[in-house]
Amino acid sequence: MGMAGQEVYGQTLGIVGLGAVGAEVARRARAFEMPILYYDVVRRPDLERELALTYTDLDELLRRADFVTLHVGLTAATYNLLSAERLALMKPSAFLINAARGGIVDQRALAEALKAGRIAGAAVDVTEREPIPADDLLLSAPNCIITPHRAAASIQTRIAQATMGARNLILAVTGQPVLSLVNPEVCEHAARRTQGVG
Repeated sequence: MGMAGQEVYGQTLGIVGLGAVGAEVARRARAFEMPILYYDVVRRPDLERELALTYTDLDELLRRADFVTLHVGLTAATYNLLSAERLALMKPSAFLINAARGGIVDQRALAEALKAGRIAGAAVDVTEREPIPADDLLLSAPNCIITPHRAAASIQTRIAQATMGARNLILAVTGQPVLSLVNPEVCEHAARRTQGVG
């Protein structure tokens, strides 16, 4: 069975964080006829209908999923969201994928779970400290793939990032709203101050 991997077709996918990236992962998983569970602090009935998703709490998702993929931001509420206790809920045959932020998973607990065979494997594009220290326990886990925070490193993505940056610069200097603004209230406040209102 050397060099053999685990089939994803028909396996249950658990998505933690159903924002823009999580939703795109769900769309791609549909092609593999994966039953999809998701957990997010905001429930998405529209995507549940569109993509045949099942909403569940985090602990239940971890118990049922064959593959768990993380797509949440790193906040005080999500720091070590996957603690040793939560990792222990996963099936011994399950895999964890973290393409979000390193601090979302308790890295030491993950290394211990991998080495003890409590979960089958992990693929992480992010670590709590980057670059990962040479003596980190995760590096010696044979069932873990670690990439250097490069999930978005395609040529097409880099071109799109540069294009958006240039467009945003032009929009900003011409006084127009920029694309993909996360905190529009900042621009509104700045505009009021410039006009002497606030």
